[in-house]
Amino acid sequence: MEGWRMTASVLERFRELAVDEADPFYFDHPLDHVPGMLLFSGLLDLAVRADGTRARGRRPGRVVAGLDFTRFCELDRGTTLSCRPVPGANRAWTVSARQGVREVCAGSIAFADETPETPAARRRAGVPAPPRRAPADLVHRRRAENILVGEPVRRGRAVVEAAVLQPPAAEEPRPGFRSPVEIVEAGRQFATLLEHEEHGRPMDATLLWVALRLDIPYRVGRDVPLVLRWPVARVPGRRSRCAATLADASTGARLGTLGYEAYAVGPEQYERTRAR
Repeated sequence: MEGWRMTASVLERFRELAVDEADPFYFDHPLDHVPGMLLFSGLLDLAVRADGTRARGRRPGRVVAGLDFTRFCELDRGTTLSCRPVPGANRAWTVSARQGVREVCAGSIAFADETPETPAARRRAGVPAPPRRAPADLVHRRRAENILVGEPVRRGRAVVEAAVLQPPAAEEPRPGFRSPVEIVEAGRQFATLLEHEEHGRPMDATLLWVALRLDIPYRVGRDVPLVLRWPVARVPGRRSRCAATLADASTGARLGTLGYEAYAVGPEQYERTRAR
């Protein structure tokens, strides 16, 4: 189901989230809930389509988003996605995902116009060979082709960084740019491995992601080498927090930011949480 609703002379868009448990990317391994990355992807796509009408076809240059994941999104129920425009001369949208009367994810997604300096338009030469992929268990993935970050490297005492890797060559030609979903997933993997390597989380811990914040280019050319950098810091409190910088590895230019918040729970606590 997909449709439009006219409210106060503006368009509100909504549709049902398509959930394919055979998808090798979103369901890299068996899950008992809809993954947050699929919710983000669905809401982003809905907002992009709506923005194309509001912005009269202008392509986004940047995407700024803040999402809160308020409860588990269950596999055995339909999920309705919606977005409505924020009033004013902007390209901002309020978005949400609901299962019946319960909201499972909500926040905002905004776009800015593309500029000549958008990284997707720049070319690179002499890009170094990519590093080895991070261990699968550290990033909570099983399929090697879904590991999008390299092994972490500590730069002195102040910074840990990891390269953003390209997925293996596919049978069908890939777009010549990285999508926001690809970059956000690389950042999620980076934040996950930091929980284990830097913060000492046990390997059987599950990270229940509760918030996502981002300000990144909407399209980054695949010839632009990317790196994620995390200033070594431990934020006090029950939540795990990771604020990383996305940078051009060849020039050092800062391209954007990614922020993740989660609760780390052990197997027994996870089972108790799911039983509620």
